[in-house]
Amino acid sequence: MVTKKEKPFEKLVIRGSGGSIRVAMFSLNDEPGYFVDLDDGLIEYNEFQVYGTSDTDEDLEKTFDDDFSSATQIGSIFGCHVPSSLIENLGADPYDICDSAASDLEAMYSVINEFRDSFEDIGFDDDVYYIHEIELFDEYQGFGYEKILLLQLPAIILEILHVFPTLLMYFPAPINEDEPEHDIEAEAILAHRMEYNIRKILNDDSNDNILMFPPIQEVSEKELNRQMGRRDAGNTVPEANRNKDLYELYESAGFEELGQTGWLCKPIVDIYSK
Repeated sequence: MVTKKEKPFEKLVIRGSGGSIRVAMFSLNDEPGYFVDLDDGLIEYNEFQVYGTSDTDEDLEKTFDDDFSSATQIGSIFGCHVPSSLIENLGADPYDICDSAASDLEAMYSVINEFRDSFEDIGFDDDVYYIHEIELFDEYQGFGYEKILLLQLPAIILEILHVFPTLLMYFPAPINEDEPEHDIEAEAILAHRMEYNIRKILNDDSNDNILMFPPIQEVSEKELNRQMGRRDAGNTVPEANRNKDLYELYESAGFEELGQTGWLCKPIVDIYSK
């Protein structure tokens, strides 16, 4: 068992790995760029594997040759780079791309849009790295590695992914949170109207099998967002549901909360930003 008195490793090595293998496929007669899918091709999650190693020249040389036999994996960083400026240059909306990609990215960009005026004050130019999780194995927690990784993350991203986001975003998962309540009344209305229309079709051939949905079937934006897995504008995280240790860790590394949303952000000026 590793003690907490001194760090087991003084040297960390980060090994990057992307997501799925990507290909570009097109027909000989396709127009240039026709095969590009903006909804699928611009955002991909990636993982950085974190290793501890000795400071000897031999062990360090091994890792640079992709030989990690003398290193010990102590954790990983999981997240993704959102190239918002590129997305906009290609004529798309970064929010729509994030909404198509994943619910957590939709929530992130919803907050970014909500607080965009604050970002403009600090020169935010839209490229974002979303930290999904920094995980250290149990025996390597408590040595301060988490904060070191957060401080070094912009340089890690630049070194391995060759991109440089100007904003880091993170959302500590709420704790002690009850399951969201369903809008039972709205769901009952939908079910009832659907059954009514189906029965009408079965008993009447004159309507050409067209489903008619009356206005009473409309549901609230909040219920629609819940069904779609989207964030409600103005959502906040109550104090009772906050993981205070995580907030303190990220704030110690220069992150600040956006309002009471629970989302933490850190503008990055250069790789030396603290």
